[in-house]
Amino acid sequence: MSDTAATKRTVATPAQVWSLLSDGYRYADWVHGTKEIRDVDSGWPEVGTALHYTAGVGPLIYKGETTVVTSDPQRRLELEIGAWPAGTVRVNIELEPSGTGSQVTLDEHPQRGPAKLLHNPLTRLGFLARTNVMLNDLLREAERQPA
Repeated sequence: MSDTAATKRTVATPAQVWSLLSDGYRYADWVHGTKEIRDVDSGWPEVGTALHYTAGVGPLIYKGETTVVTSDPQRRLELEIGAWPAGTVRVNIELEPSGTGSQVTLDEHPQRGPAKLLHNPLTRLGFLARTNVMLNDLLREAERQPA
């Protein structure tokens, strides 16, 4: 786990969280900056499948894809997000049962390219802030999933 990880407990079970993660079209509900999910490969979130997204602010948009690196249902999902020209970002989501709910850890950090080379204490703070907001939104949406 890196210094950009956030961990929170939720009343949502690992199955509820996984149900949300397994619906690639719902990523725009909790991944900030995502304007639209254009397509999701059949079999998502199996290793090697991808979702195709549009991100950006206002007229500045980027079309990219997120690929599944590791998939262990109801336990762990690791994604690599294309962030050209900055490189790639790795997102690791770990689920652990906790009482009647779960504990969820989300870690997002630069993986390759200029973003990784330029990663410093200031960018770490930005990633940590973003990670906390995304984790809060992920858990809010997961708690709405059917039990």
